[in-house]
Amino acid sequence: MSTVSVSVPEPIMSAIAERAKNSGYANVNEFISQYILRIAERQAEVEELAIEGLQSGPSIPWNVKEIDALRAKLKSIHGS
Repeated sequence: MSTVSVSVPEPIMSAIAERAKNSGYANVNEFISQYILRIAERQAEVEELAIEGLQSGPSIPWNVKEIDALRAKLKSIHGS
């Protein structure tokens, strides 16, 4: 296994250590390793979804009414 050394400001290190502790990790190294692994897994999922989308056939453009309806729904959920 390889090792990477990263310097971060103390407030960031404290926040990382606190999050690691609250998440049940034994130490910051374990937390960071698992976090990077999850990022890599998520990236693979996104790539698979992109390929699936590309292979699903030609897209059908949305019309203005559909876009406006989606915009209104999102604003009602999340505010303006």
